[in-house]
Amino acid sequence: MIRRFWEALCRWPYRFLAAAALIALLLCLLPVRVDAPGQPESAELAGAPSPSPQGIAAGIDLSERTGSACLLHRTLFYAPCGHSVQRREELPAALTGLTRTALCAQLETALPGAKLTGFSAQEVDISQELSIPCPLHWVLKTGENGCLTVLQNLTGESLSPVRTTELRAGTLSDEAQAELSAGLIFDDVQTLEGYLESLIS
Repeated sequence: MIRRFWEALCRWPYRFLAAAALIALLLCLLPVRVDAPGQPESAELAGAPSPSPQGIAAGIDLSERTGSACLLHRTLFYAPCGHSVQRREELPAALTGLTRTALCAQLETALPGAKLTGFSAQEVDISQELSIPCPLHWVLKTGENGCLTVLQNLTGESLSPVRTTELRAGTLSDEAQAELSAGLIFDDVQTLEGYLESLIS
């Protein structure tokens, strides 16, 4: 009788049930982790802040700061001519070691008219709009001595006199005096020379 029962048990449907029962038995023997009621499995899953690294005081500012080898990437926009120039140079010492917030506060003092467009410990990106033309142009303007002076943007950031003429602004028409007081911009030397000759004739 036992032999018949075992043969029946070993048939395919019963073989599957026997294997399932054996797996269930093995699972019951494995150790089970029991958490306290109402407690999440870990502080991380509960959204609790992870402990701060040892040796760092509580409340210290861990924001990214500009390093000593940080570069300054400047985009200079020249409003009168619409041209722009990009420069990459060392970050001024006054802006080294600052967080983004602190750098924004100091930027206007260190670089007037600058706007922050990018920030990292390795590079700071800014844009500046200047009220002078770029180095590709010449400016004719009445100088301090009353004579017409030719100026050019030699540094990229300021106009410098490159030539002083003997033509005095006081001898010109009121319209010409008004234009030259503000400064006339020329794209090339030939156009500038042509204008000066027209004033003399």
